[in-house]
Amino acid sequence: MCIIPGPIHSVSSTKLFVLPNQAKTRQMTFYMNSVETPNENMMILPVPKIDSIELHTIKYKAMFKDLRESVYRVPEHSYSSFEYSNTLRCVASLAPLEVISHGSYLVSIAPTLEDLHRLDTTVFEFPPDIFDFFGKHYTREFGYLCCRLKEGHQDYEPICYSHSLHSNGKRFVPTLHYHNHGGGKVDTDHADWDHLIYSAGTLKEANHKFISNSENKIRWKRFPEAFRYLETSPIRCAEISGNHPNRDIAFAVA
Repeated sequence: MCIIPGPIHSVSSTKLFVLPNQAKTRQMTFYMNSVETPNENMMILPVPKIDSIELHTIKYKAMFKDLRESVYRVPEHSYSSFEYSNTLRCVASLAPLEVISHGSYLVSIAPTLEDLHRLDTTVFEFPPDIFDFFGKHYTREFGYLCCRLKEGHQDYEPICYSHSLHSNGKRFVPTLHYHNHGGGKVDTDHADWDHLIYSAGTLKEANHKFISNSENKIRWKRFPEAFRYLETSPIRCAEISGNHPNRDIAFAVA
């Protein structure tokens, strides 16, 4: 899931696709979900090596449909519980952060935790306790990608970005939750998951409840050349649902 500081009714149907480039020096991440919120809201995605971040626009509406057709579900009795990793465990200038128009989103990039104070408050709003939450879970290797849907955008594309791999060499999957459902303190120890996490260039342990088909259905020519794979490259899929410990996930690169 992601960090959504403002009040929400629900967050569901989260879909991610993560893949390394062929040189195994960078990873690309696609992220989308369905959020019901009473007011305009923002989401924050922690990003390692954020000084290397690049935003991408990839016109591929059927991507998650093609990903789903690249795997098949296994019988419930044949899989065990999914192994969660622990979360991969910031002085700012005074100039306000640039607000970037990117597809369906308004985006700002905060290089450090302190730089979140530099967000344009006419675009982004967040509560002070979010700083304690980030400080508890993320090292200075992380920055923050802040996104808000533009007004009037109902049919929106996934946010897509790439960056250098985390220093541990693994693929970072931003699934740590912070969701303010109202009614007092936010539970940050456990969270309700509703995730499909697709990946390429990962080991078979990145599958959970699914097995890769012998050929994938992905239209790789839509991707930057450095991130293109063969039709025979396995797509992994992990489905995680229900109440679980609140964690990010890290996949080893194959």
